[in-house]
Amino acid sequence: MMTRRRWQIAVLGLASGLLGPSATPAQEPSSAEQGPAEGVAKVVLKAVIYREGPAKVTLLTTNAHGVEQEVPLTSDQVYEVYLFEPGPWRVRPASGSGFWGRATLIDLDSVASEGIASVEGEAEVQPEVVPVFEVPVYAAVEVSGRVVGASRPGGVLRIGLGDVDPENTDPRFHLRGEVVRCPVGGDGRWSCDLPAALVHLVFWRPGHSPEYRWNASLRGRRQLALGEQRLIPGASLAGFVAPGPGFQGFVDHCVVHVSTGDPALWRTGPESVLATVEVADDGFFQARGLAAGRHWIQVDCGDRVAARAGPYELTENAETFPRRRVRLARSHVLDVFVEPGDPPYGSHWLALLRQIRENDSPGFRSRFVRREYPQQTAVVENGHARFQVPGDGAFAVEVQDANGGLFGELDYLEVVGDQSAVVELELVPVVGQLTLEGIPLEGYVFFGGRGASPDLTFRTGEDGWFRGALPGREDWRVDVVSAEQQVSHSFHDVDVPPNEPLTLEIADTVVEGRVVFAETGEPAAGAVVRFETADERIVHQTRAGDDGSFSARGVPVGWIRISAYPRGMGGWFARASVEGVVSPTASLTVTLRLPKFDLDSLRPGGARVPQVVEQ
Repeated sequence: MMTRRRWQIAVLGLASGLLGPSATPAQEPSSAEQGPAEGVAKVVLKAVIYREGPAKVTLLTTNAHGVEQEVPLTSDQVYEVYLFEPGPWRVRPASGSGFWGRATLIDLDSVASEGIASVEGEAEVQPEVVPVFEVPVYAAVEVSGRVVGASRPGGVLRIGLGDVDPENTDPRFHLRGEVVRCPVGGDGRWSCDLPAALVHLVFWRPGHSPEYRWNASLRGRRQLALGEQRLIPGASLAGFVAPGPGFQGFVDHCVVHVSTGDPALWRTGPESVLATVEVADDGFFQARGLAAGRHWIQVDCGDRVAARAGPYELTENAETFPRRRVRLARSHVLDVFVEPGDPPYGSHWLALLRQIRENDSPGFRSRFVRREYPQQTAVVENGHARFQVPGDGAFAVEVQDANGGLFGELDYLEVVGDQSAVVELELVPVVGQLTLEGIPLEGYVFFGGRGASPDLTFRTGEDGWFRGALPGREDWRVDVVSAEQQVSHSFHDVDVPPNEPLTLEIADTVVEGRVVFAETGEPAAGAVVRFETADERIVHQTRAGDDGSFSARGVPVGWIRISAYPRGMGGWFARASVEGVVSPTASLTVTLRLPKFDLDSLRPGGARVPQVVEQ
């Protein structure tokens, strides 16, 4: 059971020093009180009130066993007090006393004596000096508010305190790290005593993003209502931005975009942005209610990108607060103009900006500060792309299609301020016609193969004609497909003629057959069938049906190798193959028999099984 009682106090005079004989007769202890009783310890206390004159203060001391006792005294005066053993003791203003203070620890065992001095080789014991333990206190302010947005009512609200100007604050009155736990009612209302000072406040509950109140003035008040504290469930990303080298402007004119993607890879401005928050005049920003995971930030000041940072790993229902401030750097605007600005086939280009090693050109190194900038990507719209370069550097600019095909580049560009650059693309216009034995064929033409960029895919009309542009004229692989005519064909080493149409002529040939298992004669449903020319180039590929049959139209005339692979197997070994000659006047019919599956057949370079060609 905790006990609380007042203990005898002797007021000590200040003019004659600590423990001096200046105590008034009325204050002198009786003969029975000349020394401490058994089970108590003598300490000297002094209450110091923040920015106020002397006042009556009641302190509450608690010993190591949790026994409490009240100590009434007057601030700025020194008091000799007897406290219950055992120590150490924690001292703070008593509840309801009108004062607030963080606990002061009194540990007599840790107080070192003044030691023993030696006089002419003889030891002399110095007189005991009892230290004064100061208890810093604040006038208390009854602060109230109401929690809204919490996931559940009631509970405890944690209020963190921080110093507004710690460098100019008496170290005895530092508040950083102090947390007040305040009960919250079922309606969200709360009320607690806080120190009468200019403080930073942080309101928080477990599982919620905190709310910050900066520069909250609690001085000169007895009661203060702070309104609503909106606590949002979820994670929070907060921090500070600060001007870096060359930055001009005010940080309170900036906004922070929080994104799940690297801002350097944004193509059309802010993408995948979860939140956009303003930067306070002291550089603080906070995005609340976020999900766990990896996040990046981009800081925009006016029409400039001033900084990019991240990634930050956010933990579910917790706050991430980077220790380092995000430094805002001087940003240059780089305008890239692409010529020709209008792609001939109505598509779009991507411009990539990547940092490279600078040349030793005159005057550049004197202005250049080496920094690492991530690669940036932007969509070229109407022949124009814009980059924000956060500082001086040397860069290369590439113009690519959506699949990474290079169309043009600037291999070296020095950026030391706002400037523009022109990238000339080497585009080759192409006009051509797709035919099947002279008959126009409607379908698709893929320059670079079916896996190439969609910007290099052209559709033919009913007349078989297609139009577009290519980043080169020679050595193209061209795949053509016509679903209506069941035609699939691959051309190799195609050159685009400079002053005449390109004709892609497909022979109206048919190769048919079946793929079966040699051991049982059952159909090999879904087997892959490939057609290769003598130089081992694939010109056609199809798949057998459920009954093992297949039909290929548009296979080139002449010698051909036909290979079959079981469904799900790779193409680096042939399970069965035949060789034959495709004629433009007659169809070719073959039967491919897959041997029994064994481990040896999985090894590259396995022997092909000769088959009989049936015509």
